[in-house]
Amino acid sequence: MKKNFMYTLLIISGVVVFFPIIYSLIASFMTTKDIMSGKLFPSKINFINYRELLENIPIFQFFLNSLITSVVAMIFQVIICSLTAYALVFVEFKEKKLVFLLVMCSIFIPWEAIFVPNYFIILKMKLLNTKLGIILPFLANGLGIFLMVQQFKTLNKSLIEAAKIDGCSHGFIYLKIVLPLSKGILSTWGIYSFLNIWNMYLWPLMISTRPESRTIQIGLKMIKSEEGTNFGVLMAAVVIVIIPSLVVLFLGQSQLQKGMTSGAVKE
Repeated sequence: MKKNFMYTLLIISGVVVFFPIIYSLIASFMTTKDIMSGKLFPSKINFINYRELLENIPIFQFFLNSLITSVVAMIFQVIICSLTAYALVFVEFKEKKLVFLLVMCSIFIPWEAIFVPNYFIILKMKLLNTKLGIILPFLANGLGIFLMVQQFKTLNKSLIEAAKIDGCSHGFIYLKIVLPLSKGILSTWGIYSFLNIWNMYLWPLMISTRPESRTIQIGLKMIKSEEGTNFGVLMAAVVIVIIPSLVVLFLGQSQLQKGMTSGAVKE
């Protein structure tokens, strides 16, 4: 009885969570008249919204800009955060505590406090309207470093020491031992960083002033402004926007499960 109740609760929760996504997909095939009349299903399935979207809005350019910035930022965040965490856990140097303290302090600095300084830095570097200008402030993240430090501290210390005794370099230990045993946190942070960059709005809006350099979130706002009454076109754009997020979440969940169950070594 209890199990049936839990399954029912999970099904209801899943429907509530996914209903907006499902409705967006259905509404993308509906006319504005059907949407405004409150219908849940289209009177007739048509692809006119997608055709108008592709003809009037450079949605694929926006999509490509967002995809490139999100993937590149994700890769660099995982690499830089993991390298920094490795140094803080497995490399002895005099200023280790100070560096870790600075990393912790960076977590508590609100983005709004450094938004304007970052903008002027990008402006001085002449990186406005470039993908590098969008990515540069997000190549590393203090929270990602902190989480990876905590994960690396749980690894089998005797395995690391044995590798050092055998003459293995830090690069070998990092690539062949630490990273394979930390797939869980690497996958988790990769998903988080990708979605964080993908869903950014204010920073790309400030950095990109030309249509060809804008990201998908700004494109949605442009569609809403230019096609204010055409909700079908807007729903079609929403469907295109959420596809990468869903793909990353589903693929990332599989990688996360593999990472959490592989490479476990006990003391």
